[in-house]
Amino acid sequence: MFGLIQKLKGEDLTHEKKRDFRNVVILQISIIVAALLLKDAFEMSGVENSYVIRDCIFLLLGGIYVLVMWDMLRNFTQNKIIIYALFLIIIGSYILALFIVNPIFPLYSTQKENQPYLFFIHMVLFIIEITVMYFAILDLFSGNKMSEEKLWGSTCIFLMIAISFGSLFDLINILSPGAMGTPLSLGLESYTACIAHSLTVVGAQDSPFPNAISIIKGISIIESVWANLFIVLLVGRLLGQPDAEKKE
Repeated sequence: MFGLIQKLKGEDLTHEKKRDFRNVVILQISIIVAALLLKDAFEMSGVENSYVIRDCIFLLLGGIYVLVMWDMLRNFTQNKIIIYALFLIIIGSYILALFIVNPIFPLYSTQKENQPYLFFIHMVLFIIEITVMYFAILDLFSGNKMSEEKLWGSTCIFLMIAISFGSLFDLINILSPGAMGTPLSLGLESYTACIAHSLTVVGAQDSPFPNAISIIKGISIIESVWANLFIVLLVGRLLGQPDAEKKE
């Protein structure tokens, strides 16, 4: 895999970015569907232990998601220290997640024992998401033309806002169990619930957790403003594009 790290230019780089953005968007939609619907869909179908199947699928999607984000990061930077360090951290945290949050053979039986490991796992995920989002936004607003690759990129960033804030809400809930205003088992149940809350924020819907603590509500306001600001900037860029083309 490390042998794939190379400098791409021109059309090759554009094609690679479009492919990576598209793959991330597909995974983001899959993660959102798994978080919101999968458990209930299995229960309605009469499947026993639906949460076990949901959690296994979610773990698999999460592992692919972070690897594809890492692969996408290589389109924006050739800093080998960043690339290699993030790869090792991703692999290490994912192996840890397989032991800590897998629903079949969990390593520890109590939430208190899991807390520091869960915090580390979600902190790594949050840092990766923020890093990728930073480079993707810089790339999105560079150049004068809004290409198909940049449209996929804007979709990826918007969905990543929701998922990354879900990671942040879960970090708070790990530090202070019950922060969402209702008891949630730390791990994938808490994480999927936080993603659901985050999606209601960017989607301007009523949150399923109206009794969340004040810091959760405050960050939710920031997320809502940031998501709307991103849309405003994106629309402004699209409207300003004809003028930019005339100058050329």
